[in-house]
Amino acid sequence: MDYEPKYTVVLRGQEFVLTKSQIEFDSPNYFTACFLGDFREAQTKRLEISRNPELFKLIVEHLCGYDILPLDDNAVPSHVSLDTVLRNLRADALFYQLEALVEACEDIIDPSKTNRSYMVIGYTTISRIVNDAFMGKLTAYHLEEITTRMEPGKVWTTIVSEDMLSQMGPLQLAESFSGFKGLRAVAAIEGFARKAVKDYHKLGWTLMSWRAELVTSGKAELLVVLKPLDSRQM
Repeated sequence: MDYEPKYTVVLRGQEFVLTKSQIEFDSPNYFTACFLGDFREAQTKRLEISRNPELFKLIVEHLCGYDILPLDDNAVPSHVSLDTVLRNLRADALFYQLEALVEACEDIIDPSKTNRSYMVIGYTTISRIVNDAFMGKLTAYHLEEITTRMEPGKVWTTIVSEDMLSQMGPLQLAESFSGFKGLRAVAAIEGFARKAVKDYHKLGWTLMSWRAELVTSGKAELLVVLKPLDSRQM
């Protein structure tokens, strides 16, 4: 059997020995950065951290490839609730940069999060009517004109997860608009969404947010996000 490098992790005086295959599980992470990078620990193969050693026992099991979730009463101290341990485990998983473990914890902490989905409606128009948009920002008037002149064949829709939605960049929330001009903009977007997806309310969706911008002279892009009617998100 080939020799496998071993590394010592010390937490509040308690030592744990990890193998190279263990630290490479759920990587890249804090351990691969320290032991396999250019840090001093790569030479000493020893790392001292002021984190909870009891929680680290669960981390070690995870690095062995075992399923450690959901937690049971035997896995936590009697004086601490399962919910507290789970949230602290997530905090340590974030510290150690163990992405798979973070996601597993979040799935239990907020199971509805992974089930949330959103409909995104996209449309690109090339028209002189958007050329006068001030600093590239489209007004309710522009949105109304885009809706009136919309070519259905150029509209696309897709369903995205909450994680994908968070990567879409800044969006304008419908609920943040008020007053005559604000509500006119919301109504214009709702009109666009109805024209693109028919009666989206009957399909179980409601308007959440959008982004409308002039990308080049005479060319505008519109992204509209619909959320489930029963969603309390945002």
